[in-house]
Amino acid sequence: MSFKKAVKKTHLLENAFEKGLGALRPEDKPHIQAEDTRKLIGSVDIDKAYTSEDPNGNRWDFAIGYKHSNRKADFVYWVELHTASDSQIKVVIKKARWLLNWFKSCGKELAKLDREIVWVSSGSTRLTPSASQSKQLAQSGLKQTGGTLKINNRR
Repeated sequence: MSFKKAVKKTHLLENAFEKGLGALRPEDKPHIQAEDTRKLIGSVDIDKAYTSEDPNGNRWDFAIGYKHSNRKADFVYWVELHTASDSQIKVVIKKARWLLNWFKSCGKELAKLDREIVWVSSGSTRLTPSASQSKQLAQSGLKQTGGTLKINNRR
């Protein structure tokens, strides 16, 4: 199934699909750099779509679909744009847990697609590699990319 079709079949995301990076806030778009912008399938603002249903939850930010030149299936980058400091690791891990639980309930169709769960720093990155939470970060399946997610044509 394609990224767009999976989005359309997902509770509260039926009308949330935007072409390219259209679902991202203007201040967040510079943090995403695609090698070939024509291969950006689309994006969804998960946080916005689920605000009314889960107003106090640590909701994930965005899903971005990309068609890599060496893959048949669409690939999804699950992107959290958030301050990157040691004190915020626990918050982002809570957001990742929210996302993983969401995959088991509302996001089952999207969970079937190949993916990477990425934390992109919305400001400067101040993470101590030896911080105790850094191990938790790795165990939660999160990848921290610094201030930019660079999407290459080939994966």
